[in-house]
Amino acid sequence: MIGKIIIGVAVFIVVVGIIGVALGLGGDDQSSTSENTTAEVSKPEPTNKPTKEQKQSQTVISVVAEEFIEEFDKNQLAAEEKYEGKLIEFTAKIKNISEDILGSPFLSLEPESADEFYFGTTIQCFFENKSDLINLENGQIATLRGKVDTQSLGIIIVKDCYVIE
Repeated sequence: MIGKIIIGVAVFIVVVGIIGVALGLGGDDQSSTSENTTAEVSKPEPTNKPTKEQKQSQTVISVVAEEFIEEFDKNQLAAEEKYEGKLIEFTAKIKNISEDILGSPFLSLEPESADEFYFGTTIQCFFENKSDLINLENGQIATLRGKVDTQSLGIIIVKDCYVIE
């Protein structure tokens, strides 16, 4: 019983110490911190869609969806090493237009040649705004750009996507 009390007091002291350190880090310079916060608030919100200059300055790797998927199917680790963090452009068939459990809009895509019974690896392309997906339909062929993330459970994740055509 006494051992539990001692452990409880020790945990309390550690938690209070962590909170004190966290609050103490910015304590001496609060006036400049609030000025910086005010300055940041007055800046316009950045949009997820790249500007024309950003689109032109980023190196884009053009891939064929079938070949891209095949690389992940042959060796996921090698494909992630080759593509992770890289901006790719590809054309694929829209399989599903939806949101994940956190409300992030995405397209599930498969090779253009996939038929209605295709159950292979898919590409899941995440967007900043669902308004970017309003004019699209399942079965439509679309050209997209996005930054490759990783593959999990047969789904290749591509983030920061936008529709080219």
